[in-house]
Amino acid sequence: MTATRLSGNFRGVLWMTAAMASGVFVDVCAKLVSHDVPTSQILAMRALTTVAVFLVIIMFMGTRQIRTRRPVAHIARGVLWYGSLFFVFFALRQMSIAEVNAYLFIEALLTVMLAVVILGEKLTTRKIIATLLGLVGVWVMCVPRMDGFGVPLGVAAALIGAFCFSAQTLFAKVLTRTETNFSMLFWPQIIAVAIWVPIAMITWYPASMADWLYASGAGFFAMLTNYMVLRAVRVADASVVSPAAYTALPFSVAMDLIFFDMLPVPVIFIGAGIVVLAVMLLDYKGGAKAVEDAVEEEFAEFAESSEIGDEEASPKPAKA
Repeated sequence: MTATRLSGNFRGVLWMTAAMASGVFVDVCAKLVSHDVPTSQILAMRALTTVAVFLVIIMFMGTRQIRTRRPVAHIARGVLWYGSLFFVFFALRQMSIAEVNAYLFIEALLTVMLAVVILGEKLTTRKIIATLLGLVGVWVMCVPRMDGFGVPLGVAAALIGAFCFSAQTLFAKVLTRTETNFSMLFWPQIIAVAIWVPIAMITWYPASMADWLYASGAGFFAMLTNYMVLRAVRVADASVVSPAAYTALPFSVAMDLIFFDMLPVPVIFIGAGIVVLAVMLLDYKGGAKAVEDAVEEEFAEFAESSEIGDEEASPKPAKA
């Protein structure tokens, strides 16, 4: 049976599973960079090499694909995206890949709660139960690393990274209305160069060729992951492909064992399972899809009223 004869949903699950495998290699590359290289420098190196590749592509494609109607939203999303990466990369220096990815599972719950706090979304009983259950899962994962009631820096960094990523997801939902996929990948890299290169120059460490290759590899696999996620949601329903995102955990365990000869403590799987259960509770009978649609509509209104979308500069296109 050829790939074209497979159902759209099945192909979507395959694309999402492949995306999770690719995403884990981002973590592997980031973790392989020398510990002498500051996290801010890793981000700067990654952004510089990624922008160089994009500029070569633009030389052949032209600038049409990167024209934007919402520059301020791109800036906000770029700051949040690379802010998320900063905290995740920092966490990877403190914990295993599997542990970091387990904490990142809470991102879906954070997106829903951000919609409640920022956009005034209705706080339903299901959302409250799912959030509390997710927090229980995070607490279970934290227990082995807690010193009294203190939260380790690595755990805190992973959770802040998840928060930043959930916030940039809201901006991404608005940008998809008027922006091309290429522009949504390109502009965050430009923002990252403008912010992280000056910061990294303060404590710049002479990186080896291997460090540059690993930083470039992180950028390559990140772009590949984004591409495959977009392919997944184009051919299948989001509610169908989203469970495949949890394959990131077994892929992470495999990479930890292969590259770093380490395994997470068993309680991590228990805590991650509780978080996954909480997210699935939102998806019960289409709950997550309804939440996602409502978040997109209300955040679009919020963006326009806040001039995030820069609507006065360019008229809103008619819906197809």
